[in-house]
Parts: sequence; C-alpha cells; structure tokens
Amino acid sequence: MRQRLAILLAGMLMVAACGGGATATPEPSPIVTAAPTDIFAQSPAPSEVASPAPEASTAPTAPANGTTYTVKSGDTMWAISQKLGITLKALKDANPTVDPAKMRIGSVLIIPPKP
Repeated sequence: MRQRLAILLAGMLMVAACGGGATATPEPSPIVTAAPTDIFAQSPAPSEVASPAPEASTAPTAPANGTTYTVKSGDTMWAISQKLGITLKALKDANPTVDPAKMRIGSVLIIPPKP
C-alpha cells in the first residue's frame, strides 16, 4: 500500500513540476487586420468596342433540309435508324454530341439524308 502511494505521489510531483499538464492558452494578437473592402465592388462596365461572344446552343442545328426526330419513350439510336431507313453510323455521325446510352425522351436528333 505504501509503495502504491509513493508511486502516485511521485507521479503527481512530476506532473506538477512540468507545469501541471495544462497548456497555456496563447494571448490573442493585438494587431487588427482590416477585411478587404473590394470584394463586393461592382465590376467595371464592359467596353462598347467589345462584342459579346455568341452563346453555345445545346440544341442541335437542323440540317439544310430541316429533318429532325424527337426521341420517344423506348427509342434507341438503332431502332430510330431502322425506322427511318438510315444506317446507325450515319445517325451517330449526324449527332456527335449525343451519347446513345444517355439519350433522353424529348431529345432532338438530326436525321441525315438517305444515301
């Protein structure tokens, strides 16, 4: 019992000698930095000389003959090509931005002319 008490007392003395085990909290810096004020400033007016860039359209541009097809429920590119009498390659080439696996109902496809 005395040996345990001596070990406990020795441990407490070592902790007390090392500062009690607590870490001192640093004092806050007395220097105050100003927040930037220009983050909410208005952008300068655009130059009258600069012309706006044309907006990219996500809808396909119809060919000269104006033939398009709107995708319906259950349609696949292969089924559409068979229905319209064109090759699958021709349909894919006419619609390079359309992923056949992600085609959605209502998507408008360009239909190439028949050979």
